[in-house]
Amino acid sequence: MKTKIIKIAFLALIVMFAVNTQANNCYFNRDLGVGSRGEDVRCLQQYLRTYSYGYGTADGVYGPVTMQAVIKWQASNGISPISGYFDSASRSKYSRMFSLGNTNTFGSVLGVSTTNSFTTTTFSSQEKMAREKIEEALDEIENAKDEIDDSNQNTSSAENYLEEAKDDILEAMRSFILDKDYDEAYDYAEDAMNNAEDAIDEVDGKSDRDSAKDAIDDAEDMIDDAQDDIDDAENNGQYVEEANDLLDDAREVLEDAEDEFDDGDYDDAEDLADEAQDLVDEVLDEIN
Repeated sequence: MKTKIIKIAFLALIVMFAVNTQANNCYFNRDLGVGSRGEDVRCLQQYLRTYSYGYGTADGVYGPVTMQAVIKWQASNGISPISGYFDSASRSKYSRMFSLGNTNTFGSVLGVSTTNSFTTTTFSSQEKMAREKIEEALDEIENAKDEIDDSNQNTSSAENYLEEAKDDILEAMRSFILDKDYDEAYDYAEDAMNNAEDAIDEVDGKSDRDSAKDAIDDAEDMIDDAQDDIDDAENNGQYVEEANDLLDDAREVLEDAEDEFDDGDYDDAEDLADEAQDLVDEVLDEIN
């Protein structure tokens, strides 16, 4: 019952965020000022209201109220001159401020169907950090769900952690969307991520995730040590170009391993980390 309530609450938040996203998705192909009319003006008004720059009705008519809202927006975003006229500089700034691509889909985390994706603006570093942490937590919750679904063991303890993670991510979303308290949203999302990680660890003790993380950490340490050895060899007049090339290859493979790890493909991540370690061994053979 509790999970069902959380799902319903999540859907409600998704719908609310979808409205915000629609307000973000404005297209401006002309300058706007007092007296301008049209759907682009209406979209601008809705956007300004959504993010607390303006008030009044989104009626598609650019009047004094809209002008004051634009002045407030321009002042908050470093646009000069602050004129209240939505000109080419303002349109360019607006375009740069928004990320409208697909990211995490909320519904998949809780097993519900939705096409609304999590997109937001980047008005502040706190907001950006909270958004990214929520995305990371959503990914980790999805990974925990997969680990539990694939396990043949008793997963009751892991499921308890997962439920706590879902509760935490719900609170994070409430803080982010409803309260715009980005510090609190970040903290809740971090709690959600930690609980999801605990759920994964509970599934089978030292999980595939742990093994992959250990392999990646070992590869990172080996690469750092190898770089020191290369620097020493170069200082001694030794030819190190081939060794440097091999070490660059190892770094690229390690980056691939980290990407696979972030995607939850732990077996592939561990294999790639092992491959990076093999390349570092070749580096050492080259300079010794």
